[in-house]
Amino acid sequence: MTPPPRRWARITDSVADILRRGAWYPIAEETSDGHIVVDVRTGERMRLSLSDVSVRQQPPDQWSVVTRTGVLRPTLGGQQGSTVVTTYGVCPHCHERQEFDGKPARLMCPCCGRESAVDWSQTC
Repeated sequence: MTPPPRRWARITDSVADILRRGAWYPIAEETSDGHIVVDVRTGERMRLSLSDVSVRQQPPDQWSVVTRTGVLRPTLGGQQGSTVVTTYGVCPHCHERQEFDGKPARLMCPCCGRESAVDWSQTC
């Protein structure tokens, strides 16, 4: 018997501090009580409510666009007169963040070296 295709989950803003915003995680398990268990890149698994995630059928192949909201951490800028970038992309392959200017159609990941399109259809 063929196993069901793997699905992918991305957290919503309501739980943004739990996992990296914009990153898609493979779903390892779905429970009967409305939860899923995702594989996190560190080798750990995390249990989340289905109401706190977006789910897709295919692995991600485009950069997610994340807009920082709320209180910005001092490590994001801090230098007097410097500009704090409030939008960044999350690589679909390795989850690395990359800040950018403008509205690029494609980004190259400085970590894994892969280039992919940017998904401007929705922001996280």
